[in-house]
Amino acid sequence: MTTKTFSVALLVMALSGGLMAQNSPGKKTVQDPPVTVPLSTGTAINASLVGELDSSKSKPGDVVNAIVTESVVYQRSVLLPKGSRIVGHVVRTDADGGETSALFVEFDRAVLKNGQEAELNAGIQALAPIGAKPTIPSREKYEENRMDMQIRTDPGLGAAGTQVLPSTYTVPRRTMSPDVQQGPRIEGGLDRKGLFTPDSKGAFNDPNLRVFTPVSEGSHGTVLVGTKQGVRLENGTHLLIVVQPPAPSPDIR
Repeated sequence: MTTKTFSVALLVMALSGGLMAQNSPGKKTVQDPPVTVPLSTGTAINASLVGELDSSKSKPGDVVNAIVTESVVYQRSVLLPKGSRIVGHVVRTDADGGETSALFVEFDRAVLKNGQEAELNAGIQALAPIGAKPTIPSREKYEENRMDMQIRTDPGLGAAGTQVLPSTYTVPRRTMSPDVQQGPRIEGGLDRKGLFTPDSKGAFNDPNLRVFTPVSEGSHGTVLVGTKQGVRLENGTHLLIVVQPPAPSPDIR
């Protein structure tokens, strides 16, 4: 009698354990859908590269990570917190010993500090190595001067001065003319904290590197073009990542 009662107790415990395992909140059978982060096209994100990128070593598909170094805020609401990760991948490289080397990178998602993921379409608009000397004393003073200059030029531009000015660079072809190789010049500024102004463009402190980041519809990522020695970004490189237009939705027929 005692043996039978003991066996029934074991069976009940086993069944209970199975049900608890199935209903355990810690085990998810379905991945949570991506959350939506309301970042408009042209939004600039200060970040820091994790790991290194090298046109002679990186391969298509290699994961690229960056850490957000300054929260993205709109009207006192934090849209993307500091410490979030921006995740992307290497699309292709071109380091065949020619006159130039190229590295094509794009970012496709953001990982928030709580682990939630958000879809993203972004590229690098500006970059600077660790230890790069600041080009402006402060971003606040820079913005004041820029606003003042815009108002002097055209009083109607005063309100537009608060908007992010997106890059309009186009992706260079594999074979580039000497004029294209010269590439876009430096714009904007880098402060003492290693943070860029939203309108910054180009490779700061590196005259041999060019940054091409389109923001036209259907554009993706960034092409970094360097000399034949190769394109190399070290761990901790300061980045200004810009949100590009979302990929067009497939036609529904």
